[in-house]
Amino acid sequence: MRYVPDLTRITDAAAEQFGVRQVFGEAYERDGKLVIPVARIWNGAGGGGGGGAEDHEGGPEGGGGGVGFGRRGEPAGVFEIDDDGARWVPAVDVGRIVLAGQIAAVAITVAVCWAVSRRRSEGR
Repeated sequence: MRYVPDLTRITDAAAEQFGVRQVFGEAYERDGKLVIPVARIWNGAGGGGGGGAEDHEGGPEGGGGGVGFGRRGEPAGVFEIDDDGARWVPAVDVGRIVLAGQIAAVAITVAVCWAVSRRRSEGR
């Protein structure tokens, strides 16, 4: 028996996962402003399949397939809409700011150590 994937189920799942509702959240009102949350979403998909060798009677032996989806999301900010118009308010990623500071500190430390060791080796 040959395996045939249910493509309708796969495309319905993909449409649900990759839809615009995943980027724009439910709007709500606060302090007379309409607030629309926005997220950055990364999606990925993959699939594969294969069949085994023929058995001693000439029929297929083994085989199968599969499909998978993955996603990652993070807050991007919000749109605030009021009587004056729309305004974008970006989300602040404190973790990214801290990581950038740590990378800069390591780079400065390495540069200072390299300069000091070079100066000492030239003084000999």
